[in-house]
Parts: sequence; structure tokens; C-alpha cells
Amino acid sequence: MMTGTIIRRAGDKTAVLEVSRTTRHPQYQKKVVRTRRYLVHDPNNTAQVGDTVTVKESRPISARKRWIIISE
Repeated sequence: MMTGTIIRRAGDKTAVLEVSRTTRHPQYQKKVVRTRRYLVHDPNNTAQVGDTVTVKESRPISARKRWIIISE
């Protein structure tokens, strides 16, 4: 399961989730923020831009959509 922020609505029953994580740079030991975007399935079209949601992995729903929203 992952937690992230909805940054865009991408059509019917689909949203774009951005997940950020903090790591240390291997040489300079400075904190570096890495972000990744996922297409998530929103079956009820309830997620709005700016919402923090939790998603879980599911079966492939489309070519790039493999996550489903479980809580908002």
C-alpha cells in the first residue's frame, strides 16, 4: 500500500497519484526527494485534486493502471 496526493484527474474513473519519498544521496549524504506518478483507478469518481489517498496494488485495469484507491 502507498499514500500520495492526487495531482490530476485523467478521464473517467482515473486519477494521477504522486508519491514522494526522501532518500540520502549516496556520496554527499544530502536529503533528496524522489517523486513518482501512478495512474490509479477511482471507481466512484470521488477523489479530487489535492486529496491524500491510500492505494493498493490490483490486477491490470488498463495498459498503465494497476493501482486502486482504498481510502481517502
